[in-house]
Parts: sequence; structure tokens; C-alpha cells
Amino acid sequence: MHVTRACNLRCDYCYLSAGEPDADEMRTEEYVRLWPELVTLRPRKVIMTGGEPLLRPDLIDLMHGLREVDPDHRILRCLNTNGYLVTPQLAQELVGLTDEVRVTIDALPKRHDSLRGEGSFREAMGALEHLYAVGFEPKVMITITPFGLPALTELLCLLVERNVARVSLHPLRPVGRGARYRGWRPKSEELTAALREAWERCCPDRPAPFDPETEARPNCAAGSFVNIMPNGDVFPCHVLTAPGFRCGNVREQSLAEICSEGSLLGELQRLDFRSGAMTEGGLAALVRTSGCIDP
Repeated sequence: MHVTRACNLRCDYCYLSAGEPDADEMRTEEYVRLWPELVTLRPRKVIMTGGEPLLRPDLIDLMHGLREVDPDHRILRCLNTNGYLVTPQLAQELVGLTDEVRVTIDALPKRHDSLRGEGSFREAMGALEHLYAVGFEPKVMITITPFGLPALTELLCLLVERNVARVSLHPLRPVGRGARYRGWRPKSEELTAALREAWERCCPDRPAPFDPETEARPNCAAGSFVNIMPNGDVFPCHVLTAPGFRCGNVREQSLAEICSEGSLLGELQRLDFRSGAMTEGGLAALVRTSGCIDP
């Protein structure tokens, strides 16, 4: 759920080209109508993101609304943030509304601030502290660029020292403002090496609980995700947002119709990236050439 394009940062590689809010972003009452439809589909989790979702003055109300229509708590509720607006008071408000808060930290302090904005590393680390203080175990999201990769091991070790045990690595996606930087995609073997070195340095007496080569391998989850943009447009994921991948709009159709078996989303569920083709259509090749994953 991209609930806004507004953002207080101007990351040069932002996949959404976030900055100013869209003029036609969905209103509070439209989300109120959407939540029951969404819960009926029984997604595994709902991720509130942006832009910076905390710039929406009604975000807490939106999260209350989603919780109310899912009284059995069958859906995990997640929030992505750059951390700037996470105060001790806000962290307390989020208790019971979200199951997971993800804070973006892309590099060590000097490099992170040069990529994302002056003071942004300090604010992100402060957000982690506020979240821990009220009982959260936040996750750190790292967008991997060639500038952050050489120090990735140092960053991971720093996070471990700060008791961060949950990290998600995301190679830069060359879309949005990031489309100018196709050469910034890290090599899988370099990412694998950094992961292995960080684990061996931080936990030398324990075997890695993951396969670094599998973790570093590019993948695509088209057909498993549903991405709803601030204006209600629906796409297969947060990267495949070219006009040809538009699946509908929740202002015009129900989510059930948009996600039906005969829809574009239904076709994407049949993608097989191992063979690079589908039994029907040629969407696999289109996805591969969109910049999502390595060919």
C-alpha cells in the first residue's frame, strides 16, 4: 500500500520518485471502504509505505481501520519508514497497530547521509531506539548500491552491535529516479561475499542460518504481490508500475475483480522464471526486460 508519494527525503535512486504528494491520492473514507475488500482476499501481510507514510496525517486512523476489520488478526500489518518522524510518542501509538516496523538504513553514516539526506542516519538510528523502547523488534531495510556495498559488512556488524537482528537487503531497482543508474546494480557474488564475511565476523562460533548465495540471488515475486498506488491504481508489485502492467483501480473495480483468475494478475501467477516463459502469453520476457531482475 503506497499511501502517499510525499516524502521528506529526496533519495537520488528512489524507485517511486517520491517527493511531493500526488494531487489525486486516495482519501481516508476510500481506504475505509477498501479495507473489508482487502481482508476478504486474506493476504499474508499488508505493508504501509510511501514516500514516507508517516507524512499522511491520517495514517494512524488508517491503521486503526485496518485493524478493526481484521479482529482475528489474520493479516500481519507492517509499516515502512525512513525514521525521521518516529518519536517516542509515535512509537507508543504504533503498539498494537502494526506487527512490524521497517526502518531504512542504506550505508554507514557519512555515505547514508550523502545518499538520502543530511542527518537521516542519525534519525533512523534514533527511530530504532524509540521502537525498541516500546517493545518492537524493528527490521532494517538496506538498499544495496555500489557506494554502500564496500562497507556493507561494517554496517551489518554495527547493526548487530545495536541489537538489530532482522535485516532485509534489496539490490537497487533501476526504476523511478533510479532508472538513471542501471550500472548501480550490485553483483550477486559481491553481495554474497559481504553477507558471509559479516556473519563470520559477528558470529564466528555459529554456522550461518541462511544460504548466502540464495539470499543474494535476484528474484521476482510478480503474481504473489499486489501493489496499490496512492491514486488507487493496482500493479503486480512496487517495481512493475509501467502503464502496461496496470491491473485496474480500486476506485473503479473491486479488488476481487482486479485479482481474479482471468486478469493480468492471474496471468502473472503462472509465470515460471526457471524456463523464462509461460504456457500462455509472453509476460515473463516483458518482466525480465523491465529492469526488475537480471536476465
